[in-house]
Amino acid sequence: MFVDVQLLGQGSQETGLDLVRSLALGARAPMFVLATAFDQHALEAFELGVVDYLLKPFTDDRVTQTLRRLHERRPAPTAHLEGATLPARIVARKKRSLVFLELHEIWAFETEDRLTSVHTAHGTFDLDLSLAAIEASFGRTFVRVHRQWLVNASHIKELERDGDETRLFVGPALGDDKKGVRVPVARERAAAVRNALLSNATGLRR
Repeated sequence: MFVDVQLLGQGSQETGLDLVRSLALGARAPMFVLATAFDQHALEAFELGVVDYLLKPFTDDRVTQTLRRLHERRPAPTAHLEGATLPARIVARKKRSLVFLELHEIWAFETEDRLTSVHTAHGTFDLDLSLAAIEASFGRTFVRVHRQWLVNASHIKELERDGDETRLFVGPALGDDKKGVRVPVARERAAAVRNALLSNATGLRR
């Protein structure tokens, strides 16, 4: 999806960044390209996970480069090993060993001090990939809720609000004695995360 920062003229309160925030959640979230005359929004746009940032006026060659990036970020074809079809997996480090994880086993990814960790029911392991690289490869499975966190939406069990702070409990089941991880939600993404979780859930009067 190609989006302009300014959507409906000078008097509009909604921006293209607002649209990206509202739609960049869930399994069917599109890949975004911001096409705009304003360069000051580039950092925020990439933090939201846009694939590219086109500054007007742009050339045909620059658009072709963007389309190439979109093509490269499509899910890779499954690999074949001795006739067996293997699903896409994440490989992490456990001391001197390599750990292979199915996507459904992963609760969340976290980055801190340029180090990336993956949280699972099997433990927490180190990764060589950045969150941006993970998001580019598996962005339709994992949701960016904070600049330091990507979570598996299918494992979100609880949304907690305490004043201006919003947190998620991500894991296999509810309860203080259950394994899982508590994840902060960025203030600017809290409303979009809540709306996305409620969009395919029934039982709450809104």
